[in-house]
Amino acid sequence: MRARLATDQEAHDWDRLILETPRPHLLQSTGWARLKSATAWRAERFVLEDDGGRRGLAQVLRRRVAPGLELAYAPRGPLCEDAALPDALAALRRALHGMLVGLVADPEAPESDELVAALARREVRRSPVYIQPRRTLLIDLTQDAETLLSAMRKKTRQYIHKAEREGVATETTTDLARFHRLLRVVAERDRFGIHDLAYFAALADAFSDAMHVLMARIDGEDVGALLVIRLGDRAWELFGGWSGAHAEQRPFYLLKWRSLMLMQQLGVRRYDMWGLAEGKELAGVENFKLGFGGEIATWIGALETPVTRPLFPLWRFGARRRLAGTA
Repeated sequence: MRARLATDQEAHDWDRLILETPRPHLLQSTGWARLKSATAWRAERFVLEDDGGRRGLAQVLRRRVAPGLELAYAPRGPLCEDAALPDALAALRRALHGMLVGLVADPEAPESDELVAALARREVRRSPVYIQPRRTLLIDLTQDAETLLSAMRKKTRQYIHKAEREGVATETTTDLARFHRLLRVVAERDRFGIHDLAYFAALADAFSDAMHVLMARIDGEDVGALLVIRLGDRAWELFGGWSGAHAEQRPFYLLKWRSLMLMQQLGVRRYDMWGLAEGKELAGVENFKLGFGGEIATWIGALETPVTRPLFPLWRFGARRRLAGTA
């Protein structure tokens, strides 16, 4: 297999082309590259092919990690069949040029001993750093509403109906300041950092009508928020939270359900709740998500390989943590 830079026409058609791959992903889209360009990442797009034609695609983001040195990162790529992944990463490594400390990728490939061994034969090894979530929850939206509800935990189903009976209102909005105010409340309560309002404005600019913001209200008070982005027949729930107010009415359960129904109406077949906990600190969030049913998907995790071999120790001993914090 070989990797070559996409032609101008292929780069122009990139978002359409990734929908033709085995596993198209939001993080391989031109919108994501545009968003990340604000934090000094620049995108290169590669076509993976052999004598039989195109075998996959890869959007690689590059960023300086030290004077004169860069790191290459393919978020959720390359987009190819699982069996082709070792050859695809080796081809990308050969195609990349410049003073690169390494190539990192975290494809949505299921974990298997066979794949790990095949990757090792191509000098690709698992990284100790998780950049994107290694586990997630996927909801199959090809099912009707009654089937989806019946697959949920009993309490989740009851709380959705309780919120409906008690007058919790949900709506979509384009008011990002309103969304961000609610998110700040959640972040301050639970003590985690969030992006500033400009980031969400850039996200809206990058994804336009494919981005959806939903809010839950009780008596005119915003109490819940979700931000979801669509690509093809899949949607990713990237940000959200509940203010902590009006707990008895269970507003966030209804908001999540209404988000599922909206995405289904828009043709989404798989709804990704964007990550499950890797540690005890987020076990409560994971338990809440699992109440909605669905399938737990576990991916192989981040992979790393040297590009400029003498520079690779700089990645292993210094740049890993920096990437995890910025990607």
